[in-house]
Amino acid sequence: MDSFLEALTSGAMRQPLPAMMEAVRAIRTRGLKTAVLSNNFLLPGGGSYLPLDQRLFNVVVESCQVGLCKPDHRIYELCSRRLGVWPREAVFLDDLPINVEAAAQVGMRAIQVNDPVAAIRELEEVLQFPLSGHAVATDRMQKNKQQHPLPMDKLTHYLREAMQLSDTDKLHVQEISYSSSQTTYLLKTKERRQMILMMTPHAHAAKREQRTLNAFKGTPVPVPEVLDLCEDASVLGSPFLLLEPRGARVFQNPSLPNLRPEERREVYRAAVQTLCQIHSLEPSTANLDKHVQVEQLLATWTQQYMVNANSPIPAMDRLIEWLPAHLPKEHTARVVHGDFRLSSLVFDGVKPQVRAVLGWEQCALGDPLMDVASLCMALYLPPDSPLQPGMLRKHLSETGIPEAAEVFQQYVGAMGLGQDVPHWQFYMALAFFRTAVQLQVESTLAATGENSTGQAFRRSQVLAEVAELAWDFATKEGFRIFNAMPRASPSLATSV
Repeated sequence: MDSFLEALTSGAMRQPLPAMMEAVRAIRTRGLKTAVLSNNFLLPGGGSYLPLDQRLFNVVVESCQVGLCKPDHRIYELCSRRLGVWPREAVFLDDLPINVEAAAQVGMRAIQVNDPVAAIRELEEVLQFPLSGHAVATDRMQKNKQQHPLPMDKLTHYLREAMQLSDTDKLHVQEISYSSSQTTYLLKTKERRQMILMMTPHAHAAKREQRTLNAFKGTPVPVPEVLDLCEDASVLGSPFLLLEPRGARVFQNPSLPNLRPEERREVYRAAVQTLCQIHSLEPSTANLDKHVQVEQLLATWTQQYMVNANSPIPAMDRLIEWLPAHLPKEHTARVVHGDFRLSSLVFDGVKPQVRAVLGWEQCALGDPLMDVASLCMALYLPPDSPLQPGMLRKHLSETGIPEAAEVFQQYVGAMGLGQDVPHWQFYMALAFFRTAVQLQVESTLAATGENSTGQAFRRSQVLAEVAELAWDFATKEGFRIFNAMPRASPSLATSV
């Protein structure tokens, strides 16, 4: 028996399937709960045998601990109760048909795992979001241009086949924009042909970008034409789009260091005008029929943070209570970009005019002021921020770049919504809270491969700083609300 147990609990038997573990992490980043339900046994000495990182699961049910085992329907019901969901709200995967049938009988959506890759695809269809590719370029703290160089030989070969690039034409590549979900390059040839190459983490994101760009063709929103879609990640390491180059300038540094003050003001004014064009679209233009309300987003982000948090951050705990209690009045649902920043825009080579808007992966129907806040975030970040270069501690009046309050004022004036947004600081708090949640999720994803204590400390430090920024805006908004409250008239003193 001892030799049998030793053989069973060593080597390949203790190695979880990488694709399944990646799927579990992807599910958790969306704020969903996970559980492992195991017909497990105890090792000699009473230790539990479970070759998994139990931190990846909200609930662990082991048959040796609860006195039940699959396919007994009671163990499925016990798992559901501990998760806090109805069986019909759960999806169950197992490789044994008898266990899958039992799960289906109690009401669970059951998937039999004959081939792990096929099972993950079936699960993606149920959940309606991708479960692979999430480990690619997720940690923006470690981004550098040499980390994922483009394989020039493969790229050149592909362009010759797909875009009829000349065999003698030499290709030049320049990275022009980077975000946590996309990297964009400008491709130039000696024959003066230009293209934009946009790499995405998975094929789902590339196809979504393609659909959105095609939907906005012919509208006032400037978008490039899609020349080609490559879903084969083996070509460059990730799926990508080839786009028509419109314009010639992308400003990666929001402080616009190479422009004059009057030019900087015009660039930001053009960005606000582009936002107005996006938000003036009819919702049906992009086939977006579901309004994602701020309340729903807050609940999702809060769940994502709580699932991935590994140490308490007081500012985040305060924000989780404060933000839902101070939601502004409902706004009309509009098409929103979802990650609007200066580096998402391709400008004309000479004029301060936006020629193309990129990065539509998070496009949805929602509150348009969230896009305005996203544009203003760089005003409050330090110049060396790993999120994006910022302008903290700079005198904006001398640079020509407008303050956030002025950007909001320009926006509502251009949209005909009035002359002011008194609660703009709520949206800034919301934008930084969302960023802090994304950082926490990325930190969790990177933790499994973390080898550098210094990188881990830097990541947690940035997360805490962003959370404090969010809370600072919440505090200022709280003071504004307090000062705007009506005051009772002082009663007249009566002398006797």
